[in-house]
Amino acid sequence: MKLSRGHHAFSSFVAGLSIVAGLLLASGAAVAGPNADGVLIVSYHDVITYSDGDPESVCQLIEEFDPLLDCGGAVTNVLTDPPGRAVLWAVYAAFPLQSSPRLAGVTVGVDYDNSTVFLVPGAWESCGDFVLHDNDWPGPNTGAAITWNAARTEHLVRVLVFAGYEYYGQDTSFDLIPHPNGGGFFADDDVPSNLDEIADYGRLGFNGDPGYLPCPVDDPLGACCLPDCSCVVTTRDECSSQGEWMGPDTACDPNQCPCPEQGACCFDDGTCSLRSEPSCIDAGGTYLGQFTDCDPNPCEVVPVFDSSWGRIKGTYR
Repeated sequence: MKLSRGHHAFSSFVAGLSIVAGLLLASGAAVAGPNADGVLIVSYHDVITYSDGDPESVCQLIEEFDPLLDCGGAVTNVLTDPPGRAVLWAVYAAFPLQSSPRLAGVTVGVDYDNSTVFLVPGAWESCGDFVLHDNDWPGPNTGAAITWNAARTEHLVRVLVFAGYEYYGQDTSFDLIPHPNGGGFFADDDVPSNLDEIADYGRLGFNGDPGYLPCPVDDPLGACCLPDCSCVVTTRDECSSQGEWMGPDTACDPNQCPCPEQGACCFDDGTCSLRSEPSCIDAGGTYLGQFTDCDPNPCEVVPVFDSSWGRIKGTYR
């Protein structure tokens, strides 16, 4: 296995470096991009046996002889038999099936106990076109940024390959984590890139550790903030036509919608709704002021009956 570096034209190098810079300087993703809800997983490839004589591109070797077809097929556990036997595992970016990913870059970190898990020196490979990594990579708690010259649009994209082993028969793991210096993000091919925070990270377990496989959830639910400042839990697609989606697994209790000050808004039929003043006026209501409430209802219509003064006097005689 050989390192993936130094095989690029200068223009590709500059493009990759600009994406890496954006990834490592990211402070957070403000609006969901095409790679939203994507995760990083790890899978053991038991069909291929590691040896020092492996071909230059192990990424391509896996594609030809042991391809991972879907996230659910990933193998997250390795039994040490015999101890010290080197095996191959790969890191993948996985996206919901209903999404349309455009993956141009990713930042990722790795962590493990290097007294029990041993990586074969130099036996790792980037499956991208450009990689920039920490000096101690791929040591524990280090990170790398990987980019592609052309955006990858598959729902499962191979990112990295490692060779290593567990020697003592212990229950331990190789964990994917956010990049220790820049966090974990997916970048698309826009200029500047849209950054989506990686939703979850997988783990390869050895022996009694089963590992962890966080396959992306299709149509995840999250809080949707409506124009009247109310909040409903729904999917991104359902929310897009009526409000602002706050992200997967966000909740409406407490209401986290960023809305202006609200108050009671009364309508002609006696109903009451909590709204901002502009929203109330636009809806044809009467705004009662900030911090007024609809419980009890201040908008109830007082019933009016047809009568005469004589009838009223007769009632009290």
